[in-house]
Amino acid sequence: MPETVDILIAKAQGGDSAAFRDLMDAWGPRVLAFMKSRLDSEEDALDATQELFIRVWSALGRFRLGASFPAWIFTIAANLVRNRWKSRSLDRRKTEAVGVELAAAPSGDPSEAALDELRSEELRGAVATLPADLRRVVEFYYFAGLDIRETATALGLGEEAVKSRLFRARSKLRTALEKSQPGKRS
Repeated sequence: MPETVDILIAKAQGGDSAAFRDLMDAWGPRVLAFMKSRLDSEEDALDATQELFIRVWSALGRFRLGASFPAWIFTIAANLVRNRWKSRSLDRRKTEAVGVELAAAPSGDPSEAALDELRSEELRGAVATLPADLRRVVEFYYFAGLDIRETATALGLGEEAVKSRLFRARSKLRTALEKSQPGKRS
């Protein structure tokens, strides 16, 4: 039976590098996906993910067992991204599509793969047009895979505020995507 996150954290806080490696294995793919959605290139995302885990290792002693590890780690990730934007003066932020898993699914039909990529680009563009407060909730909830409570904690909001922002974001995305469909009139 796999160990719980709190057990792994406690072991890692005690200096167990194997336990920390297990945490990295468990959360690394989600963190990398989050970084890819927010940074300019895959190389930047890989670099930022590595930097994140160095920061997590350094700060792990200050983590309170029982607190939400996903909210804590993605808060650090968001701060790291924000610092990178400031230091590099990125003009615009990129965001990965909420439905990235659909685009990543293997398809035997090249035309279906092309359509999936087009839909992903449309969705990515629609998400990028959301106001920052809505876009961040979408990124944390859908892309980082945090639940409502974890998203609220990571963003310093109440759970009802997260639900409300998700509702508004979905509505705006639906409207934007319907306008971009062939045969739809604005």
